[in-house]
Amino acid sequence: MESPSFQGGLFVNNAGIIDDLIREVPPEGIFAYSDLLRTVREKKFHGVGMSSSRGKTYLLFLEGEPEGALIADSKGELYGDKAVYLITGEDQFTLYPLNPAVVERLIFGCRIYDKSHFTASYSLGLPEIGKKAEGIGRLIIAVRKEGVPAAGITVKVRHNGQIVANDISDKRGEVSFRLLYAPYEVLIVRNENDIDVYEFSFVPDLQGKALDLEIG
Repeated sequence: MESPSFQGGLFVNNAGIIDDLIREVPPEGIFAYSDLLRTVREKKFHGVGMSSSRGKTYLLFLEGEPEGALIADSKGELYGDKAVYLITGEDQFTLYPLNPAVVERLIFGCRIYDKSHFTASYSLGLPEIGKKAEGIGRLIIAVRKEGVPAAGITVKVRHNGQIVANDISDKRGEVSFRLLYAPYEVLIVRNENDIDVYEFSFVPDLQGKALDLEIG
C-alpha cells in the first residue's frame, strides 16, 4: 500500500484526521454498499461512509456523489481509484454527515477519477428478456480488439457491487463463467486505474453462446 502522504511539508495521517472529525458526529445509519450509494444520492448527502471490514475504508460524498476514497490498515493508506477497486458488496458502511467544505478538503488527497466503479459506462446492449429466470448457466465472452482475439485480458464479473467471478482471456480471447441468470457488470481490467465496465443481463438464451465484446 502507499505510505501516508506529505502535503505542504507536513505529515498527514488522512485516516486519523477523518476519525477525529467523525468521532463526535451522530451517525445516520449503517448500510450495505449497494444501499449506501442509493441512499446518499437520494439525500444529496455530504459526509463520510466508513467501513471496518478490512482495516478501515472511507468513502467521501458531496451532493450524494462519491468523490473520494481511502483505505487504511497496518501497511499504510491507499487512495482514490485504487481504494475503490477493493470495496466489495459485503462491506457495511456507517454514514457520518460533515460540512461540505470539510469534505472538499479531505477529497483533495484521495479523489476518485474513474466513476465507472459506481456507474456502468458502457452497455452490451443485452436487454433482459421476459421474466427473470432462476438457475445457473455458462457465460462465454469473446474479447476482441480491432476485431482480433485479445489474449491475456483480465475479465471480472460483478453483481450488486461484489466481484463474483474472474478469468483471463485465452488465445482465442475467450473467458467463461458459471453464473446465475441475473443482471451483472463485466469489468475489463487493464490495470488498477484503467477499468471499463459493461452492463448486461445474463438470460437463458445466452447460455453456452460466445458473446463478442470489442474493447478499445
